[in-house]
Amino acid sequence: MRKNVLFRGCTRPPMFLGVPYLPFAAAAGACLLLTFYIDMFFLALLPVVIMVMRQMARRDEMIFRLLGLHWSFRLKARDARRHAGDWVFTANAYRDRPAPGSGAP
Repeated sequence: MRKNVLFRGCTRPPMFLGVPYLPFAAAAGACLLLTFYIDMFFLALLPVVIMVMRQMARRDEMIFRLLGLHWSFRLKARDARRHAGDWVFTANAYRDRPAPGSGAP
């Protein structure tokens, strides 16, 4: 059980207020931009956002990396409607071509 303590300690992301610093900067920046462009109310939302992110990071400090992977794959998933909602990935890049014998050039 104690065999991999050093390894686990080396893979933890750097934290600020209990939240990994890149998601913290993104959330704080989004709140500040909303404050500047829309209303000062969004500045009061910043502590709430940080507390929610802190609770997420308390359970698993890699949760934001997992969410980032999920979103990046979600954006790359093509033809989800064609395959009954399944995410389909392939190494080949196919283009739409007319079927043989359809008369199209």
